[in-house]
Amino acid sequence: MSQKIDDVLHILADIRSGYRSDTSQSVRAIRIRVIHQIANERNVDYQTIADAYIRRLAPELKLTRAFDHLVEQWLAAGSPLLQRVLEQHAIDHADPARIRKFFESAT
Repeated sequence: MSQKIDDVLHILADIRSGYRSDTSQSVRAIRIRVIHQIANERNVDYQTIADAYIRRLAPELKLTRAFDHLVEQWLAAGSPLLQRVLEQHAIDHADPARIRKFFESAT
């Protein structure tokens, strides 16, 4: 699997773990916490991890706000849009299957 897809799926898995629809904590707040945790684990700066969804998912996602919106739609309503964006950015032959498996396991 490509590093780009692996990074984004890692971020999404951690956001999903921290998301609760019955709380007032925003996806944005969860994402920020997750990015800091992953950056600390890898001993890199925040921006290195954030690049996984900021730059590497362009042009479909140009802003962090757009990423948060798609994540919220996915978590709250099962929207397939985030999965489609990731599938458009699949690099190697293993990426599409890994993306499908990730989103299927989330339902």
